[in-house]
Amino acid sequence: MTPDEMIEQLLHPSSDADGGVVANELLAAFCHDYPIENLRKLFVPGTTGYAAFLASELGQKVRPLLREIAELLEDGTPRVRGDAITAISLCTTWEDGWAIAKIVKMLGDPHQGVRWMAWKALRYMESSNVLAGLEHLHASEPASIFASFKNAFLALERWPKRAAATLEQLLAHEEPIARRFGAAMAVRPRLFIDPAFVAIAATTKDGEALKLVREATDAPLPPWAVWMGANSNTG
Repeated sequence: MTPDEMIEQLLHPSSDADGGVVANELLAAFCHDYPIENLRKLFVPGTTGYAAFLASELGQKVRPLLREIAELLEDGTPRVRGDAITAISLCTTWEDGWAIAKIVKMLGDPHQGVRWMAWKALRYMESSNVLAGLEHLHASEPASIFASFKNAFLALERWPKRAAATLEQLLAHEEPIARRFGAAMAVRPRLFIDPAFVAIAATTKDGEALKLVREATDAPLPPWAVWMGANSNTG
């Protein structure tokens, strides 16, 4: 089956075809120089799951499709939104602040798994990329909670020894998104994960934020945090 035929098979599946197998064979084709523009054909209802999966696996190759991938963040399926977050985090640079800003906002997604994907992306993303997203939010939504994240991020990244109060404010914030953002910042692997930041994060009363930090540092969770993290499914 040629790559073109694989795309047609995904668009118009037959009863004897395994979509997962076809998608993986198509992935191999894209990795071997099949034109990435052909992936656009799958950004339609019914195949957005395949489009998101392939984009999340192809990394920088899908940069030309960034606009289409960003639109998948509005998809009704959590798995699609999560794969879109991964794809965006892998194919963007500091020039794509508008797209990275969307990942920051996904910390407020109604699905816990999607929030976790956004948190993970921000934890590992290059500092210049995170800053680009925060600068976009600072400029475009100056009255929102996101506008305050830029200065907090700069303090934590550039002057960590003087930023304990900044992290404490994020982790104690009334907005869950701010607490999740603080949790991601506490365990960002700069040269190393700062144990002082982890110690501060361990004091948060937000069960989901604490669970994220503990998972990142392999530290045991107190029973109340296990329960709250497992049962926190709304923003």
